[in-house]
Amino acid sequence: MYCEYENFFTEVPHLENPTEAPTKQHEIYFNESQMYIKKKPIFTPSEVIGCLSNNYKLTHFDLNRMEIELKLFSVTYLSEKSNIGYPAFQFDLQAGITKPVISSILKPLNGMYKNWDLAFWLNSYFHDLNGSIIEVLDSASLKSLDSSLSSEVEILIQQALRERNVDTEDVTNILF
Repeated sequence: MYCEYENFFTEVPHLENPTEAPTKQHEIYFNESQMYIKKKPIFTPSEVIGCLSNNYKLTHFDLNRMEIELKLFSVTYLSEKSNIGYPAFQFDLQAGITKPVISSILKPLNGMYKNWDLAFWLNSYFHDLNGSIIEVLDSASLKSLDSSLSSEVEILIQQALRERNVDTEDVTNILF
């Protein structure tokens, strides 16, 4: 699914500083993405391939396929080696896998949120959860999550879907 803001996400990283921003939204995303990059790791495609290639050597094609299958997502990120990056919270580095919960969150959203929108949203503080979605899910085994926590995450996803006028009936039981 094409995101209506795809060009926006490619314009923001090319800004040298916020004063070059053509709109206030560009400036906000520039500042937020710079702050995010300073605090949280972003992997290049080569680094992801290295982390996930335990028994099978992944390729850039495999990463693209995983994005299409909504198993992971990337952000527009300019580095010396690439123009995309993968927020590190998506990966279980010890197991050498993408965290299964990422797919559980991405599939109901079906591409409506992409790129930095997703990274910012998944790492935003939610009072009801006492942390971000990723922090909360990382702090507990998914098998041992109580029903109230999974309900809170489901409610957050339903709210995001409602903001985009999507029917939320099918979200129930998708996540857990």
